[in-house]
Amino acid sequence: MSRLEKTIQQKSKRRKWRFINKILFILLMSVNLCVCIFIVDNNAKAMLGEDVYEIEPIIKEIKIFIEEKIGKIDTITKDILVQLNK
Repeated sequence: MSRLEKTIQQKSKRRKWRFINKILFILLMSVNLCVCIFIVDNNAKAMLGEDVYEIEPIIKEIKIFIEEKIGKIDTITKDILVQLNK
């Protein structure tokens, strides 16, 4: 195997590991964010009380917003696929 082939293999391995590391980083940061949100939610409920601090309406608003954006993205991708299939 030539040096050029070896360097190409090494670069492809590095790219694969970088991609895997990026995915793992995103997953770990998502888990970390969920844990932090849970801790903040519990502390806010403890400090403010159950009747003052309610996060459920906020979560519902965010859920509706995300569903709207996903619906728009879905329609756009369907339109693009229809145009590409013509």
